Amino acid sequence: MIYPVHHIKYVTVVTLIATVLFLTSNESMAQVSEPALRGVENTKTVNLKECITIAFENNLQLAATRKRLDLAEAERIKASLLLPTNPKLGSETGARESSSTGRDTDYTIALSQEFEVFGQRRKRIRVAEKNIERVKFEVADVEREVIANVKSSFYEVLTSLEIVKLRSFVEGIFEKLWSATMERYKAGAIAALELNSIKIGYGQAKQQLLVAKSNYQNSLLNLKLLLGKPGDEALNIEGEMHFEKLQINMEDILTSAYKERPDLRAKEFEKERASQEILLRKVEIIPNPDLSGFFTRESGTDDILGGEISISIPIWDRKQSELKKARTAKDVANIDIKNRYLEIQKEVETAYQTFMAAKGGIAIYTDEIMPQVDESLRLNEISYQEGNTSFIEFLTMQKNLIETQTAYLNALLDYNKAIINLETVSGIKLMP
Repeated sequence: MIYPVHHIKYVTVVTLIATVLFLTSNESMAQVSEPALRGVENTKTVNLKECITIAFENNLQLAATRKRLDLAEAERIKASLLLPTNPKLGSETGARESSSTGRDTDYTIALSQEFEVFGQRRKRIRVAEKNIERVKFEVADVEREVIANVKSSFYEVLTSLEIVKLRSFVEGIFEKLWSATMERYKAGAIAALELNSIKIGYGQAKQQLLVAKSNYQNSLLNLKLLLGKPGDEALNIEGEMHFEKLQINMEDILTSAYKERPDLRAKEFEKERASQEILLRKVEIIPNPDLSGFFTRESGTDDILGGEISISIPIWDRKQSELKKARTAKDVANIDIKNRYLEIQKEVETAYQTFMAAKGGIAIYTDEIMPQVDESLRLNEISYQEGNTSFIEFLTMQKNLIETQTAYLNALLDYNKAIINLETVSGIKLMP
């Protein structure tokens, strides 16, 4: 069974930052709260739903697949025609010598039309309709992949942005500490060891901020490419990372995948289309008759008005080639369906194992690590304020706790991406 999800509160960047406010002023805190967004006040902000909509509009692979749907619908139009071919109009004229009247001119006008028999039109329509359904599911399958890619990229941007905020705040703290420490060192209030410790920490903080900003820009560029936007176009996203406590078993996922996966449904409709085509080719073995009427006028004689029916004799061409192609297409579809079932089973098992591992990892953070981080932040601050901890010890502890928060954000990203992967392989939505 698939059980409802429950929202679990997790430690945010703001919670962590609040514990070290005494190290810097409110003004400086505001300056580093969103470093990645400076100078882009006029940038358009989009959420996840809007990103998916934009990707649907601009994705070239999806656009090409939708054009194939237009081709399938065009085949349906042709199959629906009441008559398979246009009528044929013919005429003959000739001169002959007559002993009584001299030179006479005779002419004939004929009109012929081919008619389908044995329900060929109905069967042809069924073939076209099955083909349309097949292509529709092929479109849905491309959409499934686009949604998965956009979601994963969107959450990567969110996570990298949060990490940039963390790294930027730490770098800001060390910048102020470096200036203050230099003044104290010049005044002889501290030793060179403490000065070097701050300098090393400041350098590490700057390097980590550069890496975080680079990761953010790379993830944002990847999202832009998925949305069909140029890399130099400004883009800002809004959203939140969630921890959804999802309870689900692999059997339910596998059952849903067999029922909902559009790629499997497309293969099944291809098999149905081939079956209908086989029926169509069988009735086409007997050729369609041509009915025609004619009018003949011969000088000196009576006019002739008549009709005829003609049909080819199926001796050499008995649709052998067309029947073989249709039967082969059905056999191939059967093989594809069996193969798809095996591939889906493997994909579901892999995705489920990845999800369970990510779920176990994030559970350790939410149940064991992050509550201790909150407590450690509080105790570390109290210890430093009471003089029981040196500044270097305090700073080291704060840095370790920030690293823990960064690791938690990455674990949260892995968990959300594991759920996205489960949605992709199952064909159902598991989280909002």
